[in-house]
Amino acid sequence: MDQNPLTEAFYGQLSTRPLVLVVIGRPSCDDCTEWSSVLDGWQPEQQFNRLEVVHLDLNSPVGQRFCAENEWTTHIDFIPFNVLYEDGEPTDQWPGGSLDRLKSSLEKRV
Repeated sequence: MDQNPLTEAFYGQLSTRPLVLVVIGRPSCDDCTEWSSVLDGWQPEQQFNRLEVVHLDLNSPVGQRFCAENEWTTHIDFIPFNVLYEDGEPTDQWPGGSLDRLKSSLEKRV
């Protein structure tokens, strides 16, 4: 599955995207790197083909902006932390890297 960094441009368009998984983490996080590898090897079923996956680096300028604009991020205790957005609204969130958890969340939206 294709994955991209969450850029300022994409962040500005988040509300217009139909289905986005934002993976919050840091490049130095081993669990984050492992989760990215799992996602990289995943070939989603047809009904999930509209899903976009972006990674938010907490240390980047866009990461700092995201955290400032989303106060709930101060309660994140574990990374990677996943937030599923549907039509610009967060609809699910969970810590860790679990493909089964992601699929379960997606199945509720199809």
